[in-house]
Amino acid sequence: MKLLVGPPASGKTTRLLERAQETLAQRKRVWWIGLPHQRAYVYRRATERGGVIGLEVMSFQRAYYRLLTSNYGLKPILTGSGRVALVGEALRDSEDRALPGPGEARLFARAVAEAKRFGLRPEQIPASDFEARRFVQVYRRYEELKTTWGRWDYDDFRLEALRLVESGKYALEDGLELLVVDGFRELTPVEVRFLEALARRIQVWVALPEVWGNLEASETLPARDPQVQTYRAPNPVSEARWVLRSLKRDLAEGMNPLDLAVVAPENRQAALLTLADEYGVPLIEQTPKTAADTPEGRLLLSLLELPDYPTPSKLLAVPELLPLGRAALERGLAGREPIGRLAAELGLVDFWQGWMDRLEPGSDTLRWARGLLDSLPQIRGARRELLLERAKEAGRIASGPAFRPWWAALIAETYEPARPPGGVALLTPTLASGTRYKRLYLTYAVEGAYRVGEQEDYFIPEEDRIALEALFGRIGLPRRFQGRDRLLLAELRTRAEEVIITYPEADQERQNVPEPALVRGRASRLGEVPPGSALEVGEGIPYRAKLSSLPLGNATVEELRYYEDCPFRFWIERRLGTHDPPPWWRGLVRELGQVQRLNEARLEVLKARFAEAAGWLERFRERLFALTFGLVLPAQGELQARIDAGLNRGGEVSLYTFTAPGAVEPKEFLRGRWSELWLAGYLLERNPRQVRSVRIFVWPVLGEPMEVYETPITPENKPVKRQIEHRAIKVQEVWERFGKGDVSPNPGFRCRACGVRDVCREGKVG
Repeated sequence: MKLLVGPPASGKTTRLLERAQETLAQRKRVWWIGLPHQRAYVYRRATERGGVIGLEVMSFQRAYYRLLTSNYGLKPILTGSGRVALVGEALRDSEDRALPGPGEARLFARAVAEAKRFGLRPEQIPASDFEARRFVQVYRRYEELKTTWGRWDYDDFRLEALRLVESGKYALEDGLELLVVDGFRELTPVEVRFLEALARRIQVWVALPEVWGNLEASETLPARDPQVQTYRAPNPVSEARWVLRSLKRDLAEGMNPLDLAVVAPENRQAALLTLADEYGVPLIEQTPKTAADTPEGRLLLSLLELPDYPTPSKLLAVPELLPLGRAALERGLAGREPIGRLAAELGLVDFWQGWMDRLEPGSDTLRWARGLLDSLPQIRGARRELLLERAKEAGRIASGPAFRPWWAALIAETYEPARPPGGVALLTPTLASGTRYKRLYLTYAVEGAYRVGEQEDYFIPEEDRIALEALFGRIGLPRRFQGRDRLLLAELRTRAEEVIITYPEADQERQNVPEPALVRGRASRLGEVPPGSALEVGEGIPYRAKLSSLPLGNATVEELRYYEDCPFRFWIERRLGTHDPPPWWRGLVRELGQVQRLNEARLEVLKARFAEAAGWLERFRERLFALTFGLVLPAQGELQARIDAGLNRGGEVSLYTFTAPGAVEPKEFLRGRWSELWLAGYLLERNPRQVRSVRIFVWPVLGEPMEVYETPITPENKPVKRQIEHRAIKVQEVWERFGKGDVSPNPGFRCRACGVRDVCREGKVG
């Protein structure tokens, strides 16, 4: 085995590509083993001078599969989620106790993966305390269950491939002449043994930044000084905007998006992606996603987590619970008990309890899971089968209420194939390893932001571990604290021909200290870069639209109230039709207005269509039969009021307005409306012979009708008469303004919840 040693950016990949090209020129095949995210980069580098035939870029795991497939030595694979489920089963069996949680099983699964990655069997693990002995016991039981099931996990493929090549009794794929390993900072002893065994049959070249263990360098490359610029920004927002402006400039100057990259800590990437839309920069996130990050996965997780801790966002994922979700969001409620009380208040308790019962798995968990997926038309095809496979794995260990958290946890363990579209790569420090660009922006270079994350193991303490270099001569687990941050930081400074490092001097929490390994010396202030966003263009004078008079057509009295609140919002929402979908009870009221009068047949149709209101419709059938729905009064005239229902009985007119299910205070409700009092005054003034008095009712759907005033409204009813006169004057004033076509904005507190505030901000803010 040949070892090529050199610090980051010393030309190792270029040298290995030259050797690969020489082999390919002889019509031989080359396997290039690298990091999973390195594949596209290596192919791009290899084809810079034209196409190549015979080069395959793969991960170590794929190389193991290919070798075992060529020698007929495969078993079905136990995926990462399957391993977590099987470890959970081993935990339950080995300790003879209640079902463990997914988090505990995940902790054990990672420890099992580490032990197998270094080739340790259960009996070879040092068990110096109770937790270590407990881990050995679970590890042993896990292996027994896996063997009984007839599966191999990822590490079994590695160990079986090692056993195969060390035996010497194996066949290679035809024409394979060279194997290249590049992009790694270190290799495990098992991987080194695998490569050394292959080197007895074919050429093997390995590139590493340093010599360690018992390896000897075949060739050493000198270090190259990278071209690095460092800048300091006042705060993270200024830093992010400057980086995006710089990217916009680079793209405008003709740079290929694939030659540019941005490195940022994972918790800082969401802000960059949000701002990238404003700047029009094709910034592409490269971080691997799980099934829980897909729309289908998020929907299913919302349902699985709903019974344990309902939140407004989870309720809004269920169409039938939209009214409950909106109400919970408005009131800031979460939790099963508060949401249950809210459902009772809104008259939605049957729907709420129905969904809670529906989301409780029965004894046949797989059948329940199938039924749940079948009820979600958004989840279908291959995605449905994948989620159902996770349900089968969860069903091996959990049943009843415990099945839901296990299914959700295994969905979160299922990684999606990474096929990001072309654009400017947004990388984590890990994803930057093994690749280089022409220009790279390394952001938020403050102390502690870029770390490997070395930490002590829960099961095996540091004193029972050995140095990584010593593993070549003995069996054991390596020490966790190896000082790997040094290699990571040195690598980050060399990920491009030109590296631009930025850091914020302060953020909302504290003053920042730059990372000394990245920022060497005094950093300059951010340089001038041309504006890259429409918000940055101009001379500080915002655009103001010419809000001239516009023909607005007709409006009802209640629409005038909405117009008076903000004419601009009224006009643009009417123009664009930007309205939220009506709640179910509003659909019932609308259908009542369309039929105008109820009869037996129409009532049965409504009861079938609105099952949640069937009992209410039956309970008040006689009263509903007497009403006329969807009234528009007066029948003739420009100014009209719409009323949900009305009744004229011997000169006494009753006006009904339906409201959302739940408790309502009638007078408080009427205080925010115009139609009822205006119409009462109009009827008493214009039709004194036909209308002697008016009664106003507020009727919550699913509830009882409530009369607003203790006595009917008559011309002699002084307090109410003053309210009616005031309302009539107000309506007339707004009607005249409406007729002139005034659409001026009315900025204020209402803008916080305005759906067209962005458009208004371009016109008039106040």
